[in-house]
Amino acid sequence: MAVKFPLDFPGFINSQQALALLRDLGQPRSIAKGGSLAMEGDGAEGFWWVEHGAVRIDQISLDGRQLELGRFSSGEIVAAALAFADAPFPHHLEAMVDSRLLWFPRRLAWQRITTTPELAAFFLLMLAGKCRLLQQRLHTQGLQTLRERLLIHLRGLAASTDAGSFQLSQTKKELAKELGATPETLSRTLRVLIDEGMLSMQGRRLCLLK
Repeated sequence: MAVKFPLDFPGFINSQQALALLRDLGQPRSIAKGGSLAMEGDGAEGFWWVEHGAVRIDQISLDGRQLELGRFSSGEIVAAALAFADAPFPHHLEAMVDSRLLWFPRRLAWQRITTTPELAAFFLLMLAGKCRLLQQRLHTQGLQTLRERLLIHLRGLAASTDAGSFQLSQTKKELAKELGATPETLSRTLRVLIDEGMLSMQGRRLCLLK
């Protein structure tokens, strides 16, 4: 869920500069693969900054599907909006790999951010960008068929590279969870696209043909 910032905004600082202004408040945390950062209903007493690794947000839909709402990798911030809103977690946060994070207590971080204009601008842009990405993801999850969701996802990956093919960074199980499907259903849908001549696939390397 990386967010791109408009670099021409006055007073803009990047994530590394923002972290440098906050680092002394951060408490190091190491989370093993599969470990929970927070469970649904937990209070958000602070937020995390991923130094190394990856974190996933899961949500159970009304029809019982486990949906991946987003993932955060090195350099990204997790759960700042919930912490500042003093809201409970509406979802589960889990480490996808062994991860190293910094945890920032809400009150101390809020005091630093609101008294440092560069940090305030950074967090405003970051949170606005995450809202936009979440809207896009929820729209995609609301599409009628897995085929449509999968094609939108693959076209997004293809657009990010100049090569004719691209590499999946996820396993099929992880991709199925992100798209709100079972691994078996995802495999069948991939096979249909291959049979129709829309897709070629060798291991995790794919190429959209149409």
